[in-house]
Amino acid sequence: MNGPWNQISTLLIGFNTTNFPSLWSITWQMSVALLAFVVIFYNFQGRRLHQYSVFLDLNEWLMWTTIGVFSLLLLFTVFSFDFIFVLPTMIGGAVLYVWIRFIHFPPLIQAYEERLARQRYFQRSKTAHPEATVRAKAAAKPKRRRR
Repeated sequence: MNGPWNQISTLLIGFNTTNFPSLWSITWQMSVALLAFVVIFYNFQGRRLHQYSVFLDLNEWLMWTTIGVFSLLLLFTVFSFDFIFVLPTMIGGAVLYVWIRFIHFPPLIQAYEERLARQRYFQRSKTAHPEATVRAKAAAKPKRRRR
């Protein structure tokens, strides 16, 4: 009988150009391209966002995830690992990206933006009145009589 349980043998063959011709070539090409892109992108974003710690943390998490996942995929393509290692790395990497971007960081970003809004509000309220920026004159001291 043929069924999905017979497809397990696909997971136990080497991930190379002979067994997976279309998937193998795009995997190593995208791995090299994305590894180069993420390092360049992180350097530019690091300079641009150095004042915004939450966004810098998000970029750092994404950078290290990219380096980890695509380095493993590049390693798997070069050394022809079994597909049983490649498939969970691809799926796990995608799940990790989704978790970082859409679950872990949105509450942190929202809290950071609320804190910035509060800071801006209090800065505006302090300088709203012209008298608030003018230093009050010191009260005149009574002159001492000399003897």
